[in-house]
Amino acid sequence: THSHLSSRASGAFAVPRKQLLEEPVDEDDPATAHELPASAALPSKGHPTLLGGQPTGLKSQSWAPRVDSHLVSLRRRSSWSGDLADQQRAWAMRELIEICGPQTRGRRKAAALAYEAQCRHFPRGNPKIAAAYARLAGELHDTERLAATAFLVGLFDGLANVQVDPTAVSRRVDAEDWHALEQCVNHFISHKAVTLDHSTFEPLDESLMRETLAEFPSMQARAEAFLQALHPVAEVLLPRLKTLQRRIPDTARPFAVVRDLMQKCTPPCGASIEGAVVEAFHVARKAEHGLHFPAIHFLSAAWQREPRSAVQFHHMGQNLGVVCWALVELGSLTNRA
Repeated sequence: THSHLSSRASGAFAVPRKQLLEEPVDEDDPATAHELPASAALPSKGHPTLLGGQPTGLKSQSWAPRVDSHLVSLRRRSSWSGDLADQQRAWAMRELIEICGPQTRGRRKAAALAYEAQCRHFPRGNPKIAAAYARLAGELHDTERLAATAFLVGLFDGLANVQVDPTAVSRRVDAEDWHALEQCVNHFISHKAVTLDHSTFEPLDESLMRETLAEFPSMQARAEAFLQALHPVAEVLLPRLKTLQRRIPDTARPFAVVRDLMQKCTPPCGASIEGAVVEAFHVARKAEHGLHFPAIHFLSAAWQREPRSAVQFHHMGQNLGVVCWALVELGSLTNRA
């Protein structure tokens, strides 16, 4: 079992601003990839949350991720309604989502290396957020509060393409609440429904499916276990986001997504949930350099990163948000197909 985020991150936030913003080595050079710092992340242009992919809408037994077109628009598939601002944000997210092709055991390890390479872009792609984290690290002297702040800021981005001022979030975060949240996130990331087969879920890969069926009686059972592991995360987040959205109106849409996620994770699960969970294992943020790794692999990479800065907690929230968004939005599309 992983230790708490706060204990594993001890001292990780006492990173001087210079380290957060300094220019690292070239991420494209394999010989220097190991020298990349912990304090950077994925780039962002405008609102960097999700890319344009297409749920298949097929039954789980015949499900296969699209390899021929990673950037198929979801506009035609959606009947989501809401106020104009939220609807525009939802469209923007669908245009920024992709569904990655079939994954193999080695992809998670490759994603970890790619994550190291991508980390250096965070200060350049997110200069205001990087500067805010550096400033808060010096002002708060509270690693748990900073971890909670960065996690939530990333989560809002991943859930609903909402970028919130870290300082505003830090003023409204209760560090005591972080303990319950970190335990739930740790439980989810380390759950065998997530980690099995190196965090892949490929119903058409016979060798990987043999390993899955050695642990679970069926693909549906693994999908249900995945949602059961995620349920406590949604349960802890929901009241906290409800409070935050009263203070920070921009967080209303992320709150709505988590509310829908809570319903999705509550038994009994429908027969179509297997396809939605499989897609959640393949959904990804659009890669700046054409790298197509699922968000769940980057979530794992950020979680295992040592030492951790605020950026790693930001990435955990961000990639977890992408996975949760996929379960709610792509799952609902599949159900309507």
